[in-house]
Amino acid sequence: MGHDPAFLFYPGDYLRDTQCLGENTQVAYDRIMCEHMRNICITQKQLKFFTKRLNEDEKEELMFTLTKINGGYQIEWVALSIVKRKAYSESRRKNSTKKEEIISKTYDNHMDNEIKDEDKSINESGIVKEIIEDLNFVLGSDYRTSSNKTKELIKSRLNEGFTLDDFKIVHRKMLKSWGNNPEMCKYLRPITLYSNKFESYRNQMETSSVLNQSGIKAYLIGQEWLKKHGGSDVK
Repeated sequence: MGHDPAFLFYPGDYLRDTQCLGENTQVAYDRIMCEHMRNICITQKQLKFFTKRLNEDEKEELMFTLTKINGGYQIEWVALSIVKRKAYSESRRKNSTKKEEIISKTYDNHMDNEIKDEDKSINESGIVKEIIEDLNFVLGSDYRTSSNKTKELIKSRLNEGFTLDDFKIVHRKMLKSWGNNPEMCKYLRPITLYSNKFESYRNQMETSSVLNQSGIKAYLIGQEWLKKHGGSDVK
């Protein structure tokens, strides 16, 4: 079997890993990503080669993007994508040797549907993680990305057409609305924010309020995010 020259590239995962990297660190990251096509596991020797031009701070920065596995390291989303791509290509190759065209066609369709479903699942998992990480970032909380109920609620809203940015806007709007209300601040949680009232929260008119001391940092973070994404400033 020849080398498969491609794997499924997820811009969201790539940007999540690299958006805060320095130029030298990103070059090393990109080289490791390409090396994954030959080696699913990056050995300590290989890692040393890719980081030989980095200073200690840049090396530490790069290590935050890598996952340690038995025998070395990997960029987790890249490794998973390559494994799935190779398995898919191998299945198609084996299938092409079958003589009965109808069986081959049916099998190909099955594999096409399966990999699409798997890709959708992987992509949704990445978005779920980004959503919960943003919620924890804004609220200073520690909600788990592994909660089945939270994942179910998020996927329901995604299926309705809402995006990652919609969730980020809801996090900041509802913090501003409820953050200074002792009776309401307890509802700043996934089970409430991601319920079937999500659209109402997304479109809620903003009102002026004063945040308590614990909300000041989160409020400022929210303002910075809104500026970068074209949102209006909160007076």
